[in-house]
Amino acid sequence: MSASPVCPRCGEPLVVRPGDSALAWCHVHGAVTPLHHTTLIAHDAIAAVTADARVPAWVPDPMPSGWTVTGLAWGGEPGARAIVVGCAGPAPLGGSAELVLVAEEPGTGVGCGYAGLPGLDPGDVITGPSSAAVEAAGQRAPLWAVPTSDDRAAFVGEAYGVWLWLVMWPMSAGWLLAEELTLLDLRDRLYPDLPLGPPSEHFLPGE
Repeated sequence: MSASPVCPRCGEPLVVRPGDSALAWCHVHGAVTPLHHTTLIAHDAIAAVTADARVPAWVPDPMPSGWTVTGLAWGGEPGARAIVVGCAGPAPLGGSAELVLVAEEPGTGVGCGYAGLPGLDPGDVITGPSSAAVEAAGQRAPLWAVPTSDDRAAFVGEAYGVWLWLVMWPMSAGWLLAEELTLLDLRDRLYPDLPLGPPSEHFLPGE
């Protein structure tokens, strides 16, 4: 079930014009692309969103031991211009952790919303040598660490010509990238035993 759309930059409720799903109004950020999300993750919801998506829907493959997919959000209908997949599981250094993977076209502001950055795109954050990397659909994707609040770690790069963000709670969950993660695009393969779990705490921007 899809919940009411929120601002991709701050997670606040939106004013949506009847008959127009492309843009909505946030009282903080003005005109934005609405971010829709499911109240309960399900395989058929993932299949429906990815069927005509313009951007990847990334998940770790294989999923780290004990981890599950906990959320799905998308911006733009039809043909999502941004897709967010939330995951949660045991943290590398103990306790629990959450991971949000964002693929988005430039100018949507979704990744910046999760990372706690102003603006729509990472801009001059991507300078100098990369600090990590993932393998995204068979291609190595360098990632740059993003300056953010001390409760999370955030990284951004590019894959398939669009932004790729990984935002993790707590900050120590960044150790997930100590060994290069392999990411699967769920547009290519939605396997029936993809582990699903309950909604996570930080799934929406601003949480």
